[in-house]
Amino acid sequence: MAPLLPTAGGTGSAASQSNRGEAMAWGLVAGAAAGLVVYFLAAASGAQTSLYSTVRPVTAMTTTTVPMMGRSLRVSASEGSSAGIAAQTQLAAHQVLPDWDSLPVSQGFGWSPMLLILLATAAAAVATFVWSVVKHNNHQEYIALAPHSSESLERRRKLLEKEAEYRRSMGHPGPDQVSAPTSAIPGLRKPVVGGNWKCNPESMADLDGLIANINACDTSKCDLYVCPSPLHVAYCCDKIRNGALITPQNCNFKGCGAFTGEMAVEQMKAMGITQVLIGHSERRGEFGIFPMDNNDTLAIKLKYILDAGMKCVFCIGESKEIRERGLDAVLHEMDVQLRQIYHLLDPAKVVIAYEPVWAIGTGLTATPEDAQATHAGIRQLIAKRASPRVAQAMRIQYGGSANAQNAHALSVMPDIDGFLVGGASLKPEFADIVSAISAAK
Repeated sequence: MAPLLPTAGGTGSAASQSNRGEAMAWGLVAGAAAGLVVYFLAAASGAQTSLYSTVRPVTAMTTTTVPMMGRSLRVSASEGSSAGIAAQTQLAAHQVLPDWDSLPVSQGFGWSPMLLILLATAAAAVATFVWSVVKHNNHQEYIALAPHSSESLERRRKLLEKEAEYRRSMGHPGPDQVSAPTSAIPGLRKPVVGGNWKCNPESMADLDGLIANINACDTSKCDLYVCPSPLHVAYCCDKIRNGALITPQNCNFKGCGAFTGEMAVEQMKAMGITQVLIGHSERRGEFGIFPMDNNDTLAIKLKYILDAGMKCVFCIGESKEIRERGLDAVLHEMDVQLRQIYHLLDPAKVVIAYEPVWAIGTGLTATPEDAQATHAGIRQLIAKRASPRVAQAMRIQYGGSANAQNAHALSVMPDIDGFLVGGASLKPEFADIVSAISAAK
């Protein structure tokens, strides 16, 4: 199987040089600004000391009277009788932008104003450069911790490489050396089977027959759940007796309110329901529903469900076109669909249901070996993106036209932990599927 992450490229050096150049530019700007601030502070200090000492106080001057439009104007006699000269003298006393040579030397140290300005400029430039570099590194790590960001894939890859190198230097295996956990450990993951009735059955008599099939299943070695249509949820809650969990086929992500056609988990909890299914391919748009569920809304739904204290069956799967491109393309699509929920995966609260869309309702099914390879790849993704511990305990169901004929061959595969059954859950053979996975594990 090809690597799940891109191979190392040569873009790191160029990106690093670009970041250093940006930091230097910010440093120069900050240095120039600091220099101007010091310059004006020094200018203000000079205007209040040496500059004002060159101007005689107006009150100390001898004055004379100059006639102006019938009134007398008192001006300095020492400057002659010209009013213009007196005005220029008073303007000079308020001059605040001195020449460089007129700035006072700092007392006690002998530092010139120019030296102070240069030191302040250099200090500001260095501080800004260091801050820009540190900020970039922190930002890089922040993006790498956001698995839903496609733009950060290259950065995440580099961080993983650095982590792997460090772990190897310490004598520990890196992330790429973590093998995909399997169910070879006895009792590691209890099998789980779900029956998705979709928009079936048509009559209440048929519904009673389906409920009888569920009640006939042996749940001593296998967890069981059933997904009735919304109209039948309450009825099934009263009639199913063998511990199978009633699991609605969808929910909203806003709670109760003006949401026509939706169900809220608060309503489910009030009925004693503890689990809900989301992300089925038919809710993602396979039968033309619009607006459809997408990866963004499903991530919001999963958080909403878990925050409410409920459990969830989360469906993922690929189209026929993606399957035809090979296993690497399939696993890339699985990574895309899981990217925003890796941090929410709790094996005690979430079950992953892998359902190849091309096999749902078509009678087609993946070979046991192909299904195992896909499940192992999904588990490896979870090990890398979440943790090996989560991956080892996470139950992954197969949902591609499982039936009584292929259930045993699929059940013996180490990474297949159960089934999400569609059409066959409407038939008595559903109990045989439960028995097959129970015996194999």
